[in-house]
Amino acid sequence: MRVQAVPYVRDVPAVKHIGLFGALHARRAAQLDGFDDALFYGPDDLISEGGTWNVGFIDREGSVIWPKAEVLPGVTMALLQQQHEHTVTHVTREAAHGMQAAFATNTSIGVRAISTIDSTPFPTEHPVLAAIREGYQAAPGDLV
Repeated sequence: MRVQAVPYVRDVPAVKHIGLFGALHARRAAQLDGFDDALFYGPDDLISEGGTWNVGFIDREGSVIWPKAEVLPGVTMALLQQQHEHTVTHVTREAAHGMQAAFATNTSIGVRAISTIDSTPFPTEHPVLAAIREGYQAAPGDLV
């Protein structure tokens, strides 16, 4: 997935709601610029999330990093945080471009590699990313 960092903060980010016009408008603008989706950052230049997904990073030391920002706390993100050692910290756009790898998570896509943020390429295969994917796929489902 190729994403474009765009300035946008969702209304009441921690609450799931149907007010998606702004997020979907940002996604469409990114698509018109040749990207698959938009990665949001706020006026403080801190990365938060995508329109319908959470974002995680793998830093230069191979640690999993989740942005410290107001976001919709995703179920997949929470599951991965239970399974893998991680750090929650502020991630600026500049810092995001310096990570080893990046990934998106939500219940529809599971764990999806981000191959590009703006013009910065990222590997879609990484040992930590593989471990995260394996852990997610091995998690037991809920009986319905």
